[in-house]
Amino acid sequence: MLEFDDMELFQLQFCMKQTQGQMSMGGEIRRHASITKKIEDEMARRKETKGSYTPEHVRLQLEEELRALMKQMDN
Repeated sequence: MLEFDDMELFQLQFCMKQTQGQMSMGGEIRRHASITKKIEDEMARRKETKGSYTPEHVRLQLEEELRALMKQMDN
């Protein structure tokens, strides 16, 4: 099983949207749709269970990353 953090999953969703129009064969289209659905289902689950992908959660993630960067700069 692959494990993605919230931002990786968000990036993967973006990539799937960008490549959707490039699928030409029936099997490619079905697999692409299946993968896209799994990504969106997981994102919805995370939004329901821990508030991911909400403005508040994104703000908190950015604050954590900023604190980590500032700590690195101090060392």
